[in-house]
Amino acid sequence: MNSGIYTAYSGMKARSEELDIAANNLANINTTGFKADRAFGSLLRDTLSDSGAPEGLGLAVNREVRTDKAIDFSDGVALPTGRELDVAVRDGGFLTVSTPRGVRYTRDGNLYQDSGGVLRTADGNPVLGASGGPITLAQGRVHISDEGGVYLDGEEVDRLKVVEFPDLSQVEKEGESLFVNNGEAEPKSKTGMVVRVGYLERSNVNAVRSVVEMVGILRHFEAIQKSLNYEANDMDAKVIEKLGS
Repeated sequence: MNSGIYTAYSGMKARSEELDIAANNLANINTTGFKADRAFGSLLRDTLSDSGAPEGLGLAVNREVRTDKAIDFSDGVALPTGRELDVAVRDGGFLTVSTPRGVRYTRDGNLYQDSGGVLRTADGNPVLGASGGPITLAQGRVHISDEGGVYLDGEEVDRLKVVEFPDLSQVEKEGESLFVNNGEAEPKSKTGMVVRVGYLERSNVNAVRSVVEMVGILRHFEAIQKSLNYEANDMDAKVIEKLGS
């Protein structure tokens, strides 16, 4: 392959992936508790020749560009709803929920009680309590305190199992509102003021920043496309012209 073409092609592919990430962030701007992904590129080792030996060591023209991403776990703005079963999780905490795939974690505090009294998230997952099982309540007035206590008619029944992770780099998304811990260290119980009752956390996506990022990515993509076209077509045409003369 001509020098530089592979790098340019992989750069276009990387910009396309970055565009998908930015578009997904924007699509979830109204998803409660959503955490944006931040893209970053990396220039990898030289491509290999047919023999398997690295080519062009020390040069960037034949290296591959890839896009990696990391989750931005910064808090979103907490907006008041006035609803007693809405909670905005604070300062890096996560609600613990039960799913068909096992225990998962979420920042979506839009809770409700089902017909059996089980406290669930908006997508139907039972909310786990400090007692270890799903929080189940009889009929009556339910109140949640800022410390995570769940009360029925003024008496504490259980506490929200709010946790924090020692290593957020080991936490991955599962869908748009769930997170899974892939690290060896177990999450720790979070204490103190763990939630804001009557509030929901907005996504931490900044719409203006995301649009600016998308415009920049598109311009960079077009610039690489032009350079690739020049490399693949114009230069070859000039070589043929000179050889013919």
